[in-house]
Amino acid sequence: MISVEEAKDLILKHVNFHSEITEIKVENALNYKLADSIFSPIDLPSFNQSNVDGYAVYGIENTNSWIVKEEVKAGDFTAQKLKTGECFRIFTGAFVPEGVDAILMQEHVNRYENEINLKNGFEILLGQQIRKKASQIKKDSLALEKGKILNPASLSFLNMLGISSIKVYKKPRISLIVTGNELQFAGEVLENGKVFEANSIAINSVLEQNNYCELETVFVKDDIQSLKNVFQTCLSQSDFILFSGGISVGDYDFVKEVNEELGTKCIFHKIAQKPGKPLYFGKNEDKYIFALPGNPASALTCMYEYVLPALRIFTGKEEIFPKSKQLKISKDFSKKAGLANFLKGKYHNDEVEILEGQDSFIMKSFSEANCLVFLPSHIETIKKGELVEIHIL
Repeated sequence: MISVEEAKDLILKHVNFHSEITEIKVENALNYKLADSIFSPIDLPSFNQSNVDGYAVYGIENTNSWIVKEEVKAGDFTAQKLKTGECFRIFTGAFVPEGVDAILMQEHVNRYENEINLKNGFEILLGQQIRKKASQIKKDSLALEKGKILNPASLSFLNMLGISSIKVYKKPRISLIVTGNELQFAGEVLENGKVFEANSIAINSVLEQNNYCELETVFVKDDIQSLKNVFQTCLSQSDFILFSGGISVGDYDFVKEVNEELGTKCIFHKIAQKPGKPLYFGKNEDKYIFALPGNPASALTCMYEYVLPALRIFTGKEEIFPKSKQLKISKDFSKKAGLANFLKGKYHNDEVEILEGQDSFIMKSFSEANCLVFLPSHIETIKKGELVEIHIL
């Protein structure tokens, strides 16, 4: 059995960034890592644009009134040039014709049929409310640098540049193997001795919430040959294989045995922590194996603390482990020495409360938690007001 710190160090040591590249459509690229730098194929804006709804005027030094000659909507183009004392009615984003001195907001003028004049108290500055051509980026300039994790604004920016597909690093393919004879599905009539299966929805939701969406879930009874067959198939098609249950010391816990038979190298098995002590991490050639405990709070804790960090390394993220901060604890708390604890907690401002219901089978309190309170193995008692480390969910 190893410490929490040793387990995390081993994940850092054994999981590698995956450099395989694929080309995908921009609309599907959220949270992917950019594999090539992108240079702008156009000036942006590609022409002078109006920044407001109003009037494009010419001759601001000689007059405060103008005759409206034409209307220019977004998407229109006109080659007509204005003379002193003339203007165009213009709208936000529309093409600004050559020779325009400034654009007046419609709220700043009075209009009388085909003529406008500037209201008292407003001044005109040369070039006001005109988005200059290439003011956002010039053609051939660096738009996005290789290695950037693409966020919603990045995707919008790429679309503005007219770019429809890009090269990114592939995300992992993930298989989840859920084991157990006792499992039934929600919506069925619950039989005596059975429980409703809940780990798959928790695990898959965590993965999807973090944009790891190439997922496959398989349910297997506690039968060693069936488990072996499913695992072999998953090894052939996935980068990460996650097991739910079957990794403890019961007579029907076959996951460790099947991994040994199929050549998985065990990196660690069992961590001095609560919950999630039986966690298994191994490597089978270039595939990563995590066997999560069957108790739902244990499985979910291990997802946040170990599996997600491994996936972030694989996909080249910079922030690997959960964000943490030091907060005051709201009341005294005691635990046994020897095991680190990840406790369901709820923080607000500079204080954190350890919730009732810390057993590894309890998910009600986990559903109310917004953090895990980490207490190292050597700590036995924390007094109200002392600082503790929290990991934000």
